[in-house]
Amino acid sequence: MEGAAMTMRAEIERLTSEHSRLLALAASLGRHLNGSFPTDRAALDDFHGARTQLRNQLIAHLKREDWVLYPSMLASDDRQLAITAQNFADEMGHISEAFSNYSRQWLPDAIAADWPGYCAATKGILGALAERIEREDGELYPLASTVEAVDAAVLGMAQVTVSFGASAA
Repeated sequence: MEGAAMTMRAEIERLTSEHSRLLALAASLGRHLNGSFPTDRAALDDFHGARTQLRNQLIAHLKREDWVLYPSMLASDDRQLAITAQNFADEMGHISEAFSNYSRQWLPDAIAADWPGYCAATKGILGALAERIEREDGELYPLASTVEAVDAAVLGMAQVTVSFGASAA
């Protein structure tokens, strides 16, 4: 479904599927937050794997929204859609920035040094992510899915494919 023929509905379906995956990864990471810092090798590997997967897939998802969804919605002739998209894009910038700051602050050594602080910060980020997904799924995506096709010029820019699910080592 790549290319100019992709409809907005298909893109929304993909993003919604990514939301489900992100929530599952957030739940996986969240399970680690209720106990003490993982010390045995298997638990530590599982914890770091969950962190890395969530980070990589969230970044890929945000890029897809920034490069495909929002530009097409902002270019829409539907004023309500364009205004709603602008409001969400403005908000998303703050969440993206908060996640970037969180990622820079909570490197493995910092996590080990302040497990309770990391857990509190992570619960805050995961809560903001869940709230954002709920709003996008409930407000933005239904509105966007009323637009039948994404502008071909915008999709041409999206030929830089964001590989969702690929993990950087």
